[in-house]
Parts: sequence; C-alpha cells; structure tokens
Amino acid sequence: MTDPDQPPQVGRLAGRADRQPAIDRHMVQHLDRVRAIFRPTSSDKLAPGLERFIGREDFFRHVGEADMPSAGRQAMMQCPPNWPNGVTWVPIRDLEILEILDDQDIRAG
Repeated sequence: MTDPDQPPQVGRLAGRADRQPAIDRHMVQHLDRVRAIFRPTSSDKLAPGLERFIGREDFFRHVGEADMPSAGRQAMMQCPPNWPNGVTWVPIRDLEILEILDDQDIRAG
C-alpha cells in the first residue's frame, strides 16, 4: 500500500534575492535595442500626446548621445514609430530597461 498523496508544496513569493537584478543603465555604454518602460524623470514638459506612453512597455533603439541644455550630455534611445510625430528620441534615463534584445551591448568594466 502507498502513502496517501501529499498536498502540493505551496510556492513562496519571489524575494529580493530571487529576482533578476535590474539592468544598470549607467554600466551600459551601448545598447542596440531594448524592451523598456517609459518613465520620464525630468521635470520638463512632455511633448503633446506623449503622456499616454508613460508606463507603457515598448521597444527602443540606441542612437547615441546628445547635449541636453538642462542635463548635459545624455545617452539617447530612438523612439518607436508609433509614438507621436516629432518625438524621435528619449533620454535613456527616462527608460526602465527590462531586456536587452540584441546581444551587441558593451558593458563597462
């Protein structure tokens, strides 16, 4: 005779140690393409229509750096084509990077 079936183990919630660490955008010198969430950190007024993309996950492409009058030299990502006309780039500091999609990144150190 066999023992009665044991109740299934209750899974525990993922703790801080179980989660994959966030990608540190300061350690990434070049990103080819990323999946990210737009979360603007600047106090500048957003371009018209851009507020509907806050908190939305999308795909961005790296285009380099630009001199920003209020923040100095900034790494920039190219905006998706579905964003409003006239909005072509966004500072990388305004993105929560979820995943690097093309394995062509160069990490510092």
